[in-house]
Amino acid sequence: MRCPGCDFENVAGDELCVQCGQDLLDGGVPEARGGMQGRILSDPLSALRPVEPIAVPSTAPAAEAIRLMKERRHGSVLVVDAGRLSGLFTERDVLLKLAGRNVDLERTPVGALMTAEPATLGEEDPLAYAIHLMAVRGLRHIPILRDGKPVGVVSIRGVLSYLTAQAL
Repeated sequence: MRCPGCDFENVAGDELCVQCGQDLLDGGVPEARGGMQGRILSDPLSALRPVEPIAVPSTAPAAEAIRLMKERRHGSVLVVDAGRLSGLFTERDVLLKLAGRNVDLERTPVGALMTAEPATLGEEDPLAYAIHLMAVRGLRHIPILRDGKPVGVVSIRGVLSYLTAQAL
């Protein structure tokens, strides 16, 4: 990313310019020019029609969360306690935290394996916010909240499907 102050080429994702120290995150939101760029910058996440989330409590066995992901062909499960998002359990968690380990999935609560306090967005946030989070943080699933409560999940697959449909 090029610094607007000194024109130094920084590494993508840097928050401050290495050369002059200018804040690289406060460059303002670019103006939409129409076409695909306009859609990315202005279409709200609700336009993607985020899939209804699979939700389990943090005390649910990991085996149940995995079974639900497999049955419904979803890559994630929201961990919800008392109506509030506690965490996110994804297929990546299964691979990185469980594969090759002798873990009793019926006795291990999903809360012990989830990603606590995941990045979230609101349903009226622009698509650009989700793309940015996915690119910078390496995310594949982002819970969508309304009034602090989970109402959907946006996945990289959903973003790509939406953009492809808009391009046709």
